[in-house]
Amino acid sequence: MLSDFSGQNLQGRSFKGQNLTGANFNHADLRGVDFTNALLKGATFSHARSGLRY
Repeated sequence: MLSDFSGQNLQGRSFKGQNLTGANFNHADLRGVDFTNALLKGATFSHARSGLRY
């Protein structure tokens, strides 16, 4: 199943271990998102905002 998260504010969200194959994260705000062990094959991240928390 393709998921469309384009343009969404996903700050701090956890996608741990999820199957996100083919997901669309274009223009999404991904700061602090946890993709640990997530399947991201074919996912798109064009113009997404990202960063790390420390």
